[in-house]
Amino acid sequence: MSVDVDYFCPSAYPVMIDPSLCYAWIDIPKCASSFVQKVLYDNNWRATCDPVLMDGIKRASSVKKIIILRDPVERWISGFSECWSYYEPILSLLDNKLFWQTVYKNPVFDDHTEFQHRFVRNAVNVEYIYLNSNSSAEKFYTDFAAWIRKSGYTADFDKWKEPVNPSTNNKTKLDINSRLRLLLKDKNWYANLKNIHTKDFKLLEDLPKFKA
Repeated sequence: MSVDVDYFCPSAYPVMIDPSLCYAWIDIPKCASSFVQKVLYDNNWRATCDPVLMDGIKRASSVKKIIILRDPVERWISGFSECWSYYEPILSLLDNKLFWQTVYKNPVFDDHTEFQHRFVRNAVNVEYIYLNSNSSAEKFYTDFAAWIRKSGYTADFDKWKEPVNPSTNNKTKLDINSRLRLLLKDKNWYANLKNIHTKDFKLLEDLPKFKA
């Protein structure tokens, strides 16, 4: 079912809400989405794809919202690799400066590369858990398990250490990821990509971070 909104919104579970209607999760792709969805589904949360209901949940001050955020550039690398993981010829474009000029104009190709702030929009009563893709996934699991329990639900993954859906599970995705990381060692290219994600970096500063 497609979602009638003006950004690349996930079609399967863009928003999930708990049975008490007190808690909700806003899905931001490439931020442990599949894992979070499974945990919430197992706790009897349900997804909605209705744009009006989604907007109502986001705007409701009585509903506590949780989101998962990543470093915007790290997420874009992961998202771009995911978006083009089925198309190996994309590798031939990555060294093309003209291609990068188009990226700097608009880095969004699908929901995996959509800006993080676009998923949050006018949502209120939102806090986030940070997913650090450069270190152990254990901190994320610990924090998310604490949030789940604080909300009155069960979690048994707080001792997990391995990331879910890593780039190594698909060769083309891994090759794209590795090439992007090599190219973005160039400080100018990295600075340009960071600059177009300014609003996403500001999101990390403006929203409260969940404290376990």
